Amino acid sequence: MLRYSFVAISIVAVINLLLTEVFLVQILLAICVVTSLGIAIIWPEPLPPPPPPDLWSDAPETKDRETKVCSSCGKAVDKKWSMCPYCSKRV
Repeated sequence: MLRYSFVAISIVAVINLLLTEVFLVQILLAICVVTSLGIAIIWPEPLPPPPPPDLWSDAPETKDRETKVCSSCGKAVDKKWSMCPYCSKRV
């Protein structure tokens, strides 16, 4: 939408450029035409709309890894580990 407004500004400036006889106004309108057409050409497209909320699947109910509880700090650690990463004690 913003791109179209810059095109409209350049069209109005071209019409004014053809109708005016003052040299300074013609220079300013030519600068306006070049600038507005340049912005209309290089202006980036807007971002696409966000994805719908039901696009992503829900998190799985069960955990993939088997865990056990550290006897020292009580936090869950991987079943294959022999040392707790939180308290550095043997599990």
